[in-house]
Amino acid sequence: MKKPYLLLGGLLTLIFLMPQIVLADSFDYSNIISDEQAINYQSMNQVEIRSFLRSKDSPLANYWYNGYNPSPGEEILEEEERTSADYKNRSASEVIYNAAHEAKINPQFLLTLLQKEMSLVEDTTPTERQLAFAMGYYCYDGQSCNPGWRGFGKQVRGAALQFRWYIDNINSYNWKPNVPACADDPTPFLPCTANGTIVTPANKITAAMYIYTPHTHGNKLFKTIWDRYDFGDSTPTVITTGVIPEGSLVKARDGEDTDTIYLIHNNKKQAFSSVSALASRYDIGLVLPVASTELEKFVDGNDIKYPAYSILESPSGDRYLLDGLQKRKIASDEVFRSLGFNPEEIEVVSSADLNAIEDGAEIADVTASPLEALLRDTSNGGVYYVKDGKKYPIVDPEIIDLNYPELEITNATAEQLASLQKLLPAKIKDGTLVISDESNQVYVIADGKRRWVSTEQTFIELGYSWANIKQVSDRVLKLHKVGEQLSL
Repeated sequence: MKKPYLLLGGLLTLIFLMPQIVLADSFDYSNIISDEQAINYQSMNQVEIRSFLRSKDSPLANYWYNGYNPSPGEEILEEEERTSADYKNRSASEVIYNAAHEAKINPQFLLTLLQKEMSLVEDTTPTERQLAFAMGYYCYDGQSCNPGWRGFGKQVRGAALQFRWYIDNINSYNWKPNVPACADDPTPFLPCTANGTIVTPANKITAAMYIYTPHTHGNKLFKTIWDRYDFGDSTPTVITTGVIPEGSLVKARDGEDTDTIYLIHNNKKQAFSSVSALASRYDIGLVLPVASTELEKFVDGNDIKYPAYSILESPSGDRYLLDGLQKRKIASDEVFRSLGFNPEEIEVVSSADLNAIEDGAEIADVTASPLEALLRDTSNGGVYYVKDGKKYPIVDPEIIDLNYPELEITNATAEQLASLQKLLPAKIKDGTLVISDESNQVYVIADGKRRWVSTEQTFIELGYSWANIKQVSDRVLKLHKVGEQLSL
C-alpha cells in the first residue's frame, strides 16, 4: 500500500496473539540503502538518466509526458492544477530529473522504484495503466488506484515528494529508525500476527520504504534491482560529459593550462593550434571559461591546425579544401582553376596531418561552389544563404546579422537561383546565446536545437556572458526544435 501524506492511525486490537517471526536470511531487511544514498539527488544528470534508460531499452527513453486529461466525470484533484510546468510536456528523463531535484531525492532511487512498482525500466511493452500509475503511488494492495493521481508526471513527482516528507517527518510514524515494527502484517504494531515479521529499521529511508511498501518481499525486490543496476555511489556528480553543448568553445578557468581553447565536437575536445585556425571559424568572444575538471571529462580529439578554407596538398599531390572541420578533395586541376583558387595559397602538409582531419564530400562540380554566399532574388527581394549548389532561405535579417556579418549580399536573377536546390531555412549557428522577444528564457543553440539554460547558476557555472545574449524574434527562435534542458 502506498500511503499519502497522512500519519498512521489507530491501534487495532488483536483478538489473539501469534508468534513473532524474525527473518534470518542473508538480506538485511533493516538496512536496505543508506540515507546518504537516498538523498544524493546529484547522482545523475538528465543526460545520464536518459542514457541509462536507453541502455536498458526502456520505453521511458522515448516517452513524453503531456499531462493527463481525465475522462468525463473522473475525479480531478487540485494537485493536477498545481503540478509544476516542469512536469508537463516533458520527456520521462526530464520528469525524473526535475522530481529528484525538487524533492532532493536520488534519481537512481526513483528509477529503481519505477522498475519495482511497474517494471517500466525493463518492460518494453508497458500498458497504459503501468504508465499512468508508474510509481504505484496511491495504489493500495488488492484495491484499485486513486484516479486522481493518474499520470506519469504526477506519479513520479508525488512519490519523490512523499519520500522526502517521510524522511523529514519520520518520527511521526510507527515505522521509524531503531524501533521494531511488523512487516507483512495489517498494521506495524507489535506483536505480529502469524504472517508478520519483525524489522527494526536502521535509518530513515529504510523506515520510509516500509511505510510506502510494508512488505519484506517488496523491499527485498527494490534492493535486488538497486544492486543489479549498480547504483549506490554516494559521491555526487556535478557536471558530466554532454552537459556542455555541442559546438561550444571552451577553455579551462583553473589549473595549469588556461590558454588552450577547445571546440566541443562529437563529444570530444579539439584544441586550436593557432589563433588563425580559431578566428577563421568562430567568434573568439564566445569562448567559455569552464572548470578544468569538466574539460577532463572529454576525450581529446585531433588538434585543429589550419585556418578554414586553407588549400592543403598531400605528399602525393592531391589537393583539399579545408571546409569548416572537414577536408574536401578537389577532384581535378580543372575544378581547382574554375573555382578561382590561387596556387600560391597551397600548403603542402604531411599525410598524418591530413588523416587527422574529417573527410567531407568531394568537390567535383564547377557550378556548385563550396564557398559561402548570400544571394538576393531581384524578382522578389528574398535572400538565400548559398553553398555547394544549395540555397537556404533567410526568413529574417536577424539570421544574417548573427551568422554572416562578414558576407555581402549579391543580387541574382530568379533564373540563376532556380538552378539551386532549395532546402530548409538557415538556422542560427551553434554556440549562440539567444532570447526571444516574447519570453525571458535564455537558450543556447546546439546541434541545430535550442536548449534552455534553466537557471542563473547553470548560466554562470558554464561560463556564459550576459553580454553575449542575442535577442531574436519568436519566429526565428522557433526555427530550432526544442532540445534537452541545460542544467547542472
